[in-house]
Parts: sequence; structure tokens; C-alpha cells
Amino acid sequence: MCVNLLKNKTFFKLVCGAGNEDLESVKKCVYVYAKAGCKVFDLSAKKEVLEAAKDGVDAAGISDAYYCVSVGIKGDPHISKAGVNSSACTKCGNCARNCPNSAIYPPNLVDEKKCIGCGICAQKCPVSAIKMYEKDVDVKNILPDLVKNGAKILELHIMGHDKQDLEYKWEIINNCAPELASICVDRETVGNKEILSLLKEMLNARTPYTTIIQADGIPMSGGSDDFKTTLQAVSMAEIIQNANLPAYLTLSGGTNSKTTELCRLCNISPNGIAIGSWARKIIKPYTDMPDFWENKGAQNNAIKLAKNLIDANLG
Repeated sequence: MCVNLLKNKTFFKLVCGAGNEDLESVKKCVYVYAKAGCKVFDLSAKKEVLEAAKDGVDAAGISDAYYCVSVGIKGDPHISKAGVNSSACTKCGNCARNCPNSAIYPPNLVDEKKCIGCGICAQKCPVSAIKMYEKDVDVKNILPDLVKNGAKILELHIMGHDKQDLEYKWEIINNCAPELASICVDRETVGNKEILSLLKEMLNARTPYTTIIQADGIPMSGGSDDFKTTLQAVSMAEIIQNANLPAYLTLSGGTNSKTTELCRLCNISPNGIAIGSWARKIIKPYTDMPDFWENKGAQNNAIKLAKNLIDANLG
């Protein structure tokens, strides 16, 4: 059971991206990390994405994988996509050069399936020609089907101010009765007291220790492998840990190979680590190879990098 990984503090989750609908990319990333020892995979709430992840697990030859599907409330960056105003675009190429998911093609074409909503392209645009828009999902119809098809964890990202949407989606998640529910939270829009009050309210609907609280430092920020990048995730985890809530604690948002080390230095003892941006970045030179599935050398190099990252956080 997935809960045993949390209890034993051997829970490592690969985050493929809540907005990532690139099926081949998902299959490759899941394959690499499954071969490296990862057992938990975070996915976009799409049936075809779940199936792509299963294909990756099957290719890796493992049988004990657990799938988490993620949705967000309105205002959450995880449900956003980039859109380019062609009339304002100067075709400078900044967006394409800086997109971590290779979702933008010159001069200004956005592949919506690859876009994960990180907003880096909008930040880098010198003429503000890129805007982020929301692409929500019909959780009422999608989530029950995903649970039937093997999703053991349903995760709700609650970065945003739409309390009505939060309550609506949290009720649906609870009604789906997944093995575990997960709440992903950061401090970008609310203060510590408000966060803890909201978490306590949400946990009232749950049996103790059937919920994961994922302390998200800065969402989708794991582009570097240093202490500063993971600092906010550890800081957020400290707040959750000190509250002694009846839930498991994991970290995300800027997580990297330094996360567990910094946790130890700060006397933080999480039940697990979730890594997305950095985990995908380090293997991308290999998974982007056109002959990846035939190239055993590329596969082995990617698997070695993935295993080193897992070991750094679970060793």
C-alpha cells in the first residue's frame, strides 16, 4: 500500500506536471524513474495521461506503482496555459529559449499539451505578449473514472482565493474515496495562520492519516540544484510539521537533491519528497533523443541520474 511508503518515509513522487498532457514525455519520464526505483507518479487528470504512465511502468517491468492525479482550484497556476498575442509578439524567441518543457516553437506557437503553466515565458517576454489562461477540468466526471482506472491518490492544489471552487472540488475528491487524498499548498497568496486554519477545516472531512499535505515552496521552481531553490519548500514544511496535523507531510515546489539534506539540518522530518521540474530537467537531454527507446546507453544514463536523485532524498 502507498501509505506504507509514507509511514516508512520511503515515499518519492515523480511529478510529471499537473498540466503536462504530452503522452510520450510522460511515458518516458515514468519509465526512467520507475527503473530507478520510484513508485509514485503525479499526473495530469486525463485518462490518456494515466494510460501513458501505465505504459511507462509496464515498459520498466515493475508491478507496484501508485498513481496520483492532480487538479487545481480556480486561480491556481497548475491549471493555466500560455497564450501568445501574435499581433504584439516581436518574434524575439525569448519564450521558446526559456521554456523548460519545450512547449513553444518559433516564432510563437504554443503546444498546449506540453505547457505546464509555469509562466516563465510570460516573465521573459519583453513586450508582455504572453498571457496565462485557465484550463480547468470537469472533476465531477473525470475523477471517479480515474479512481476506477487505478489512481490511488487524488491531489488538490489550493493556490488561489476561490473558496467556493475549493469546497466543491474537495467534496468531489472525498466522495471518490481514494486510498489517499492530498492537499498541495503554498504561501504565495495567504499567510501562515490562514493556511493552517484552512487545512484544519479540510482535514475535518477526512479520517486521520488518510491525507497528505504537500508543502509547496514555490510552485514549478525547481530549475536549480542548490539550497536556496529548495529553501521555501523546507520552510513551508516546518510550518506544517509544527502544527501537528493528523496527516502525512511531503515537500514539493523547488525540491531537488538538496531537499532532504536541508530538512535534516532544520530538524524537519517529512514522510516523503515530490520532485517535478528538477527531476524532469536532469533527464531531458536523454528523453528528448529521437531514438530514446532504442538507445540503451541514453536510457541507462537517464536512469542513473534519476537513481542518484532518489537516493539523495531517501538515502
